[in-house]
Amino acid sequence: MKRQFLHIILPVAALALSACGTMSNDKGQAEFTYPQSDGFSGNFLAGKAAQMENSTDYAARYLLRAHELDADNKELRRRAFLALVSDGRIADAEGIARQLYAENHEDLFAVMAVMDADIQNDDYQSALDVVSGLPKRGINALIAPLAKAWLYAGLNDQQQALASLNEMEGNGALNPLSEYHRGLILAYFNDLDGAERALASAYGDPADAPLRAAEALGAVYERKGQTQKAALLYSSYMDRHPQSLAMPYHLRRLERGDPPLATVVTPASGLAEAYLDIATLLSQENAVDPSLLLARYSLSLRPGDDITRLLVGEVMEIQKRFEAAISVYSAIPKSSPHSWNARLRIASSLEQIGKADEAIALLKDMVNERDSRPDALIQLGDIMRFQQDFAGAANAYDQAIKRLGGESQVGWRLLYRRGIAHERAGNWKKAEYDFLLALELEPEQPYVLNYLGYSWVEMGKNFDKAEEMLKRAVALQPEDGYIVDSLGWVYYKLGRFEDAVTQLEKAVELKPDDPTLNDHLGDAYWQAGRYHEARFQWNRALSFDPTDELRATVEAKLNGQVPSTDPLVEN
Repeated sequence: MKRQFLHIILPVAALALSACGTMSNDKGQAEFTYPQSDGFSGNFLAGKAAQMENSTDYAARYLLRAHELDADNKELRRRAFLALVSDGRIADAEGIARQLYAENHEDLFAVMAVMDADIQNDDYQSALDVVSGLPKRGINALIAPLAKAWLYAGLNDQQQALASLNEMEGNGALNPLSEYHRGLILAYFNDLDGAERALASAYGDPADAPLRAAEALGAVYERKGQTQKAALLYSSYMDRHPQSLAMPYHLRRLERGDPPLATVVTPASGLAEAYLDIATLLSQENAVDPSLLLARYSLSLRPGDDITRLLVGEVMEIQKRFEAAISVYSAIPKSSPHSWNARLRIASSLEQIGKADEAIALLKDMVNERDSRPDALIQLGDIMRFQQDFAGAANAYDQAIKRLGGESQVGWRLLYRRGIAHERAGNWKKAEYDFLLALELEPEQPYVLNYLGYSWVEMGKNFDKAEEMLKRAVALQPEDGYIVDSLGWVYYKLGRFEDAVTQLEKAVELKPDDPTLNDHLGDAYWQAGRYHEARFQWNRALSFDPTDELRATVEAKLNGQVPSTDPLVEN
């Protein structure tokens, strides 16, 4: 499906990216000062810079002001419009959208904004007239049939609504999406038997379907009075997706005798669901800018949808707009089954903006809130490890492993993480145990092979086993500079300096700006008698922001305290 969908996505991605930049710094904060100006140039430049930094609120503010000062500038008009949509201000974008639509009836995002305004006014016919003018190419071939289907539903024309979905035929990758919306439309018109057939077949086994499709089928069962069938579906989905919180929510609702929650209750929410589906596909293809635009249109039509909020927040995280993402996630109420995932994402974003203490506090509260779930503990361990609280990280991983049923029930990744925490905390016996157990579960795991092999080399032991492990790790990941460096370092420790130079040169080619790798290569050059090249590499290492410890070591070498010519001898 992914490959077949590319030909639809790429044109719209290029369209959006032409007006929305994707540059941002590592912390998601603007690196420039917005100029205070009443003139056109200052506002335009500030708005354009804000777009490049994905600061859509500032972009919209400044570009709108610039547009007011130069209302005939078509490029500026489109920039201001897209900034407004990206910031979720669809209603504010209507006036500019109608101008853009008057200039070009094939402007997809302008068409969508005009449609949004018409739908808000219950003028489905006008919205249908607008979308019907789109050419049937690119992503229009996906959006237009779904939009027309729901707009015909708004006009109470079931036959035309279903016929519109037939326009999607011919692309097998889109058949599940077409059948899913066919089921939703039939359910909207109370044809529950037809809805059941369509929804049950859309994605094959309903227990393996996307969450929304499973929920929609369960709602149909409930509306038909088949609550046991609905409960079986929810339970089966939980068995396949044990971390899902939505299905336990539905099972508790069934126990209380509460009415079913329909996925779609209005044509507007049906179109919002279609936009969400397309936005999700775009996000999966890394087309994040158009994905955000589609998700914003979806939220405009269905403002309280928490899954759409999650998607908006996730896209913002990709754009490194962590504070904006936190704001979106925080709008999800704690009563929502999606609140747990939202708070996990809030913790991740807090850590990204340097508020690790707040992230840790939030996760500790979550750990106590649900005493059977391991995910908050795992994320807590990860953040503690990144903050160099290695003992705390190991403890968090210990608790997560217990909740998962013990070491025999977890995969190599969690053991690997705990092993790193133990090693950095100075508890090598426990670390080695975790690495060896991880390799029992995944013998060909290159990162575990690398970490254990490198650690043995640094400790001056098990050189033969370490060399064998690292050769295998390099064979599995030949483009990973750190793993290639590890193999070069074991050769260095064994006194095989020419072999070390060969591998360490490859490592630096793969990771040219890593200070440790450049330092290692400098040491190998020195032992091989290539003194000028060694000093050059040590100076390079200093230019790449090394740790204080590494900086002191390298500076000592440059000042005459050269590395020992005696390799380590195995213990």
